[in-house]
Amino acid sequence: MNIKSISQKRSLALSIAEFIFLFLLGATAIVLHSKLRIPLHLPGRHGIEFMMLLLIGRSVSSFRYASSISTLGVSAMLVVPMLGFTDPFVAVNFILPGIAIDLCYNIFPKIHKNIWLLALSAGIAYALIPISRLLISLSTGYMYASFLGGFLYPLATHFGFGFIGGLGGSALVKAVSKRK
Repeated sequence: MNIKSISQKRSLALSIAEFIFLFLLGATAIVLHSKLRIPLHLPGRHGIEFMMLLLIGRSVSSFRYASSISTLGVSAMLVVPMLGFTDPFVAVNFILPGIAIDLCYNIFPKIHKNIWLLALSAGIAYALIPISRLLISLSTGYMYASFLGGFLYPLATHFGFGFIGGLGGSALVKAVSKRK
């Protein structure tokens, strides 16, 4: 076996491990969302842990679509009946933030250098959830309880909690990388 062959096998093994890591981050994010159901009446509060985990994965990964890979983990867990998701459109709602983060990373390649811009992109990405829910409600008639008080409150809280989670995840990765 030559050195190039060994290097390629090691690279493949690392790629598979990275894929599994990202997948598990997404699965963890949605399991936490399911298990931390405390009726606080704050729409979007799970954006803290959700976006923190997505941005940690996105920040440490070399994959171009790392957040989208994490949303595969989210999607896989959404079909587990014990988690109690009853919204028929839940997959659409929770895949959008991962795709949006990847778009931000790919359109603005230097975004990873500024944790405030990462937090802003995380807030915007998580705010896509109430926007998609509004579009679903308007087109299908399916009602979301978070809209009973209007649309702006859930939009603002989703953005705020997504921003906090994005800031936390980005800052954590930066702090750990500086220590190394």
